[in-house]
Amino acid sequence: MESVETTNAFWGSYGKTIQNWFEKVEKQDVIRRIWAKDVSLWTKDAAGQKEAASRLGWLAAPKLMKEKAAELEAFAGEIKAVGFTKVLLLGMGGSSLAPEVFQKVFGAKKGFPELLVLDSTDPLRVQDMEAKLDLPKTLFIVSSKSGGTIELVSFFKYFFEKVKALNGENAGQQFVAITDPGSPLEELAKKNDFRRIFLAPADIGGRFSALTYFGLVPASLIGIDIGKILDRAIAMAEEVSVDFDIEQNPAAALGIGMAVLAEEGRDKLTLVSDEGLESFGDWAEQLVAESSGKDDLGIVPVAHEALERPGIYGNDRFFIALILESEEASTHTKKLQAFRDAEHPVLVLTLKDKYDLGAEFFRWEFSTALACALLKVNAFNQPDVQSAKDKTKSLLKKIEAGETIAPPKAEVDLETFWNDLDEGDYIGILAFLPDREELRKSLEALQADLRNVTHKAVTLGFGPRYLHSTGQLHKGGGNNGVYVFITVKHAQELSIPGEKVGFKALEWAQAIGDLEALEAKGRRVVHFELENSSEESIKNLSATIASSVRARD
Repeated sequence: MESVETTNAFWGSYGKTIQNWFEKVEKQDVIRRIWAKDVSLWTKDAAGQKEAASRLGWLAAPKLMKEKAAELEAFAGEIKAVGFTKVLLLGMGGSSLAPEVFQKVFGAKKGFPELLVLDSTDPLRVQDMEAKLDLPKTLFIVSSKSGGTIELVSFFKYFFEKVKALNGENAGQQFVAITDPGSPLEELAKKNDFRRIFLAPADIGGRFSALTYFGLVPASLIGIDIGKILDRAIAMAEEVSVDFDIEQNPAAALGIGMAVLAEEGRDKLTLVSDEGLESFGDWAEQLVAESSGKDDLGIVPVAHEALERPGIYGNDRFFIALILESEEASTHTKKLQAFRDAEHPVLVLTLKDKYDLGAEFFRWEFSTALACALLKVNAFNQPDVQSAKDKTKSLLKKIEAGETIAPPKAEVDLETFWNDLDEGDYIGILAFLPDREELRKSLEALQADLRNVTHKAVTLGFGPRYLHSTGQLHKGGGNNGVYVFITVKHAQELSIPGEKVGFKALEWAQAIGDLEALEAKGRRVVHFELENSSEESIKNLSATIASSVRARD
């Protein structure tokens, strides 16, 4: 077997270990066993195996969906002809992240509607989205596998009521559903005469659904050639098959690298992307974090981080770069050489053009399944997500009954809080705020400041979106996260038709529910409650936190 050290992969001092694992994967026939859906790769538990067996349909998704490409393109032509100028997708996690990648990477083709994504219950975020719409010319996609998540139902009720006020009994013709067969959403869509219902394969989990209706319906509506996307995915699937030697398998280096380096302490998977591809990191973040973050293990994805000099980073990093072939001489490529020189493992994935996203979706799905198999983690469940959901439901009932819900009274001395930072720890900023550009920039500045001072990986998640992405990792992964939890004390309520509570109360219940779930798991959390969501509030908070970190020694 040839060496796995290539111009695209630099393993540094881990080269021999990686080489040994390539040989083990080949000897244990792991690639063939994944294709054969051998669930014993991920778990020995009977219930876990049953769940995994019902979630492996993504292996066949590219070829299956290629048969539907003409149908989807015809539907996109219909929507274009009607004159819709905007498409608003209502969803969370797996149903929203891939569509967002398609819109941000490709943009809407001329003459096709622009795609917007709402995946936050923050009342200001809901209103921000509404302000961008011309309601009579907006098509709404209600997207959810289970079809019953509280966020999705709330979004639907809010916007359906507004469209109904304009179009009466014809309101449903502005709505499309994407869901699993037999879900509450399918029933809701039929009851309200939706324009179209797309029933996705039930044997594909949400975070593995990019190459199904969940990703492809929105992509087709903005004019993307999904046939071309799927051709690239099919080609990748063929290269990942058992027909190729392990050293030629394009998913092997990523999957083996993730698992082996995580066990060696380099569990901070740092994604570096060429301009225009950055949003792929948000999709990969959910896939990797929610698949691997359980049983006190986990790979921590770090997305949207501007590269600095190698000395800023600790020895817990594994750098993955997504580079467009036309940009191979880019600044990223030059900077990455400095990381190789500093003995940081680096893997470069080169895309011929943007349509190679289809190939990357499949590569990352397969690599993540492979990494989890090597870590002996069930890639297809999310056992710790439910705890926060249950606490949210309980808190909502109390709010409906008129109770005031206060956050847990954890006594934290901010100046000593940072003294608990250990080698291999990371900092997570969890902000229940509207994802507005100016607020994001302020939080990203804090993220960079914390990293530069502590030399720790720092992640940034907006709630409740992150609950459907990295939330599983926070509670089910290793206890190496230190969380800065941010909520807002005074926010204007926004009513949800037919409900006793509005979006403000819902977001508050979700925030406090997750805060309680984190503390129940013994996680290290410091909670800040802002007076409002202004940029000034965030900057003042950032200054307070940065000052306390600098004073920790």
